[in-house]
Amino acid sequence: MAYDLQEQEQIDTLKAFWSQWGKLIGGAVLAVSLGFLGVKGWQFYQRSQAEAAAVIYSQLETQLQGAKLEQVKSTVALLQRDYPASALSSNAALLAAKLAFERNDLGFARAQLKWVLAQQGDEVVTAVARLRLATVLLDEKQYDAALAELSLPRPAAFDSQFLDLKGDVLVARGDSNGARESYKAALAKAAPDAPARDFIQTKLDSVGN
Repeated sequence: MAYDLQEQEQIDTLKAFWSQWGKLIGGAVLAVSLGFLGVKGWQFYQRSQAEAAAVIYSQLETQLQGAKLEQVKSTVALLQRDYPASALSSNAALLAAKLAFERNDLGFARAQLKWVLAQQGDEVVTAVARLRLATVLLDEKQYDAALAELSLPRPAAFDSQFLDLKGDVLVARGDSNGARESYKAALAKAAPDAPARDFIQTKLDSVGN
């Protein structure tokens, strides 16, 4: 096919352009395509991981309803091994720790709560784990360790609960004056309609206003 002079110049210009920039443009297009596929692949992987973790978590819920602690221990270990970054794994550890505490398996409860804290995840989950860990330590008569946990930063919404438990630890350690101040602070931080107010007040009355 014959080309007139203008068409030939356009073809030559296009050839020169692709000769100079073709590899760069092709590489850029490839990089964008691979990046897109990579994002899609990562999203698919995350979704599949979440679904797999949810299946195991549903098994855990059944085991918890039956209070089957040994099965719960195995299931939680599986979640923590295969899906440590999943929020379900931290939730599972909290629930397993609660059951273990009720069964007086304080060592396992403590280990689960420390695992949650080590994940450095959601601040609310972390605060719950720290509060429960302090409760376990109180039950183990590890008063200094419990107070150390209760002195660490937490969301303001948890202040009253932390101060209330601190009062309990101080009572157990024989520090009535310290407990009194802690209970007063817990009341000051509690919402006016908080169900725990009456209970905290009762404890405050027991150590003397």
